Amino acid sequence: MLLRGFGKLIAIVVAAGLAGALIGIALAELTGGDDSSTPIASATSTVAPAVTPTVAPLTETQTQTTATQTQTQPTSTTIEPAAPVRGLVPRVEVLSAQIAPLSADGGTLVTVRVRVTNRRGRALSPEDPVLLVGPDAVPLDDGANAAAGAVRKALEPGEPASGSLRFTVPSAIAQRIRASGKAQLKIATRTINLRIVSA
Repeated sequence: MLLRGFGKLIAIVVAAGLAGALIGIALAELTGGDDSSTPIASATSTVAPAVTPTVAPLTETQTQTTATQTQTQPTSTTIEPAAPVRGLVPRVEVLSAQIAPLSADGGTLVTVRVRVTNRRGRALSPEDPVLLVGPDAVPLDDGANAAAGAVRKALEPGEPASGSLRFTVPSAIAQRIRASGKAQLKIATRTINLRIVSA
């Protein structure tokens, strides 16, 4: 009886061993083999993409700085008033020049209105105006000082002055002026051409 029982135990152990072996083989088939096999790399492995260098966009401050560095210095457009300069001649503006009709005593009045501006860097010395008609020089009338005004006085740098100059010319000179309509005025170190019209 003892031997029979021992034989059954051995049969059970052998059966269990065979069953374990079968189960191991089945598991090996399902898992693709033993642990020593080297797995094949997946065909879907991804390759790292090439790195493209990126340039960071300029910030607003950097853009303004760059623009400022590339700008050129603006040219000033401010025009300062011209100051009197040593050596400049005075400006003489003829406002009008007229010759009156022949007077009873044979003389004719020529009236010239002028404006003088001292553009020198120093005072302009006073000078009595003279009317020039060809080779003849006619001085300012004796009673014309008030009408001439500041034109006959010294002018400071940059100072303007206006006046009415009166000359009484003899009949012969008056006829030449009427015929040509021309004469010259010597004033403020300058000689100015006149176009004289009948009053």
